[in-house]
Order: sequence, then structure tokens, then C-alpha cells
Amino acid sequence: MLGNLLRPPYKRPELPPALYVIGLTGISGSGKSSVAQRLKGLGAFVIDCDQLGHRAYAPGGPAYQPVVEAFGTDILHKDGIINRKVLGSRVFGNKKQLKMLTDIMWPVIAKLAREEMDLAVAEGKHVCVIEAAVLLEAGWQNMVHEVWTIVIPETEAVRRIVERDGLSEAAAQSRLQSQMSGQQLVDQSHVVLSTLWEPHVTQSQVEKAWALLQKRVDAIKP
Repeated sequence: MLGNLLRPPYKRPELPPALYVIGLTGISGSGKSSVAQRLKGLGAFVIDCDQLGHRAYAPGGPAYQPVVEAFGTDILHKDGIINRKVLGSRVFGNKKQLKMLTDIMWPVIAKLAREEMDLAVAEGKHVCVIEAAVLLEAGWQNMVHEVWTIVIPETEAVRRIVERDGLSEAAAQSRLQSQMSGQQLVDQSHVVLSTLWEPHVTQSQVEKAWALLQKRVDAIKP
């Protein structure tokens, strides 16, 4: 099953005709970034929505002013940069505040991602990967032909988050509980991959998925 196409791709006539867009998602700690880098190595143009978020939050960025107006200047560092830890603690576990933030951020990030797609076309790329933890929550599947999800058991995700971010197990679990579950993501996915085993196993899955993808890309090339 891993790497195979599980359901027909979306038709997206509104996307750049020469570009085939993959949305890459998965729970925190699932290994999205490592898979994105492997796809980049095979020739994909990768858009990291986390990086776009950083760009949007930066002073002068498209989300800076709206976020400061919505949440007040006490979310700022002395140098005027948004303190994402303070902002995060403000919205975490508070649905109303979180929605206020995502209503600002998600459209801005989507717009930046579309600009990056144009860049991919300008570079002559045929496959573009949008790496986003909140791909489905944000409704960004309307910007992709296929959703690829990386799955790992929750216990492994907790272990990785603790190791990577220095969080407690409880904090790691609460982070996972604030996201869609792996099963919810899989139910809406076209391709499923897993980074549970050794790196060479992940690599061979990615290469298999990429080879199968090339046939679908060729089918829609203008």
C-alpha cells in the first residue's frame, strides 16, 4: 500500500497547467521534512509552509500588522519581532483565539504558496510539494492534485517530539491531540508513506511513489 495511489487525483484546472502539486502532511514528528527533502532530491520544488509562516510573521511581512492589531503589542519582543512562544501560549487550548489567528494566517500562507508555485513554473519544475502540518485543517487540499500523508504510531511520534523539541511526554501528547489524527489524514489521502523504519526503507518508498507519480504527471502535461 505504501507509495501506491489509493484514490484518483483531484482535477485542478485553476492551478498552473504545467505544474503537478502534492500536499505533504502528517502528524507532528511523522517525518514530513525528511520526506520533503528526499522528494527535493528527486527533482521536486518544495514549499515549506512553516517557513512561509515565519516570513509572514516577520516585521513588514503580510501577517505582521494584522496579528499585532488582533493580539496586542504585548506579544512582541523588545525589538518588535513577534514572540511566537507568547502568541502560541495565548492561542493554545483557546479555540476562539486560535481561530482568530488562523483566519489571519492561513489565507496569507496560501497566497505566498501560490506565489512560490509561480516560481516553480518559472524554474521549469513539473512537480511541486507543499509541506504543511495543517494542510487539511486549512483547506489547502484545494491547491493540490494529491494529498500525501506520512504515518507513524502515536507512541513513536511522542518519542520523536520529546527528543527533537525537548518537550515533556505530556506536552508532546497534548500537541498531537490538537491536530487531526493520523487516521483522519489517511482517510483523505491519495498516497501514504511511513518513516517508521530505517532511512533506506523510507528512501525506497519515496522513490517508488515518485516513479508512479511521474506517470500521472506525464498524463496531464499540456
